Amino acid sequence: MKMSPQLLYRKVITHFKLWVRWGLTKRGFWTRAFLCWLFACLILQFDEIDNYDTRFKLRGDQKADDQIVLINMNPNDFVSMFDLKTNTLINVNESNEISDSFYWDQRLWTEMLSQVLKQNPKSVAVTLYFGENIISPRLNSQEIVTLKDPRIIWATNSREIEKLSLPFATLPDRSNIAHIDLLRDDDGVVRRLLLNPDSLPNLAYRVSKETRSDFKNPPVLNYRGKKQFHEVSLSDVLSKKIPADVFKNKIVVIGAEQSVTSQVLTPLGTLARHEFWATVIDNFQNQRFIEKWPISVYITGLLFLMILCVYIITHYTQMISFFCFFWIGTFWSVFSVWMFDTHNTWIPIVSPITMMLLIWVMYLGYQTLRIEQAHNQLQQEQRYLNELEQLKNNFVSLISHDLKTPIAKIQAVVDRVRLDQHLPGHVQEDLNNLKEYSEELNRYIQSILKVLRVESKDFKINKETADLNGIIENVLHRISPLAQSKGLEIRTQLEPMFLIEFDVTLMTEVILNLVENAIKYSKADGYIEITTSETDTDILVTVSDNGEGISPEDQSTIWKKFVRGKNQDLKTKGSGLGLYLVKYFIELHGGQISLKSEVGKGSTFYITLPIESES
Repeated sequence: MKMSPQLLYRKVITHFKLWVRWGLTKRGFWTRAFLCWLFACLILQFDEIDNYDTRFKLRGDQKADDQIVLINMNPNDFVSMFDLKTNTLINVNESNEISDSFYWDQRLWTEMLSQVLKQNPKSVAVTLYFGENIISPRLNSQEIVTLKDPRIIWATNSREIEKLSLPFATLPDRSNIAHIDLLRDDDGVVRRLLLNPDSLPNLAYRVSKETRSDFKNPPVLNYRGKKQFHEVSLSDVLSKKIPADVFKNKIVVIGAEQSVTSQVLTPLGTLARHEFWATVIDNFQNQRFIEKWPISVYITGLLFLMILCVYIITHYTQMISFFCFFWIGTFWSVFSVWMFDTHNTWIPIVSPITMMLLIWVMYLGYQTLRIEQAHNQLQQEQRYLNELEQLKNNFVSLISHDLKTPIAKIQAVVDRVRLDQHLPGHVQEDLNNLKEYSEELNRYIQSILKVLRVESKDFKINKETADLNGIIENVLHRISPLAQSKGLEIRTQLEPMFLIEFDVTLMTEVILNLVENAIKYSKADGYIEITTSETDTDILVTVSDNGEGISPEDQSTIWKKFVRGKNQDLKTKGSGLGLYLVKYFIELHGGQISLKSEVGKGSTFYITLPIESES
């Protein structure tokens, strides 16, 4: 079935909108980058002509070839020396409509060129056309030798053979003539050199004796600035007021500042015709033409730049990305200018900078959308975690509280039954074990409740000014019977200290837990040592024992909840919450705890508390 044009148009528009919408979603991550890169590749075609002009203006005048000398023919000087021409002039100073034929005088040119050739120049380029526009001169032998010297290249009126009018001094093989036609852009500016291997060579090509033929397109001219070449006036040449070697081994370019076609519009403004062709000769002599790499190189460079920019903006913060973009753009621009000025190589600036700006804008919106989505997802996950944490706390609290009542009843029944003196010995032993087990279970429940309480969002420490040494002495007084039952010696070295602010209950739990652990894991008839000291900023507490010690693989994990040393799981009883609470309480006070232990030699815990309490 054949589709109508209207239906086909609507389908195309619909698919285009869907494709754009897909490209602007997360699934179209690289589509954004591709669009930026594609746009940069498109404007790459327009990133040339106008930028050449800007580059030349910004970089200023450059050093030109000192092997090129200009002879400037000024109309006023010309008239003052040949009064015969003054009758045909009407205020030469105000008229620009002076043809090349005005500057022809057989005797003058013979004398001038004789003076130039005496110094043995490399070649002489005449940018004025003298052919059918002048009366064919009759030359004597001396004039023939001078004017038809092979080193002199005469300008013609056209590069096309069929339109060619030969200059009067043309040699039979036409080796001393060249065209001076220009390749002007739409705005009249000459930016490229006209080369056509099938026609007459241009003046600069002929003067430079250039053999290069690898130009696929008209080469881009490298303008060095205005008034860059050494100039000599016609009157100075004729009056011999020039140095004896000013033209020696150099290229001499002869021209006039005023004639019908003497001014050439360039990116730097207007140049006299002979100054323009001197610039072209300089380009040939020193290979200064602006080189362009293949378009594939620029496209590949934009591709790598695109990948780098996308990586930066998606892996770093906006501030870091901004600075990275700024410095990448700066480096690219500086590198491009340096390549243009130093190596005469064109590297675009507008297209990569434009691509970077597009990437910044498009991915900034993408980043904002992604951050918003991540924030919403994080909020949802936080709600789930809060609900799960609340559920866990409620479950553990409920179980713990429900267990406390039957445990208390069990203990009460056990205590009442133990009062019976007529029970057999083995029954009495079982009752004692039951009493011990119930107390151990009760301690586990109390530890769990304590963890739930301190991890609650509403939990706050209650600081008060107290003596830490006094807390340690109270703990040792409470726990000394347990140490005596194992025959342990408790040594103390408590330095006098100022009162500081801390939570008395929590710090009591810290000291009690560490001393209990030291007693639990110490060998019979061993010792426990507790010391305190003070620095300018901190209070230091150490608890040492000569017990079994803690293996290196366990030292990093014993601070976690419900974790105990591998070797202690079967030897001693415990919930695995004590050291977790110790570390948690100390960090609540802004302090730190560390451990130094060696298996078989004991352990030492180091506590550091700040003297200045944090609010």
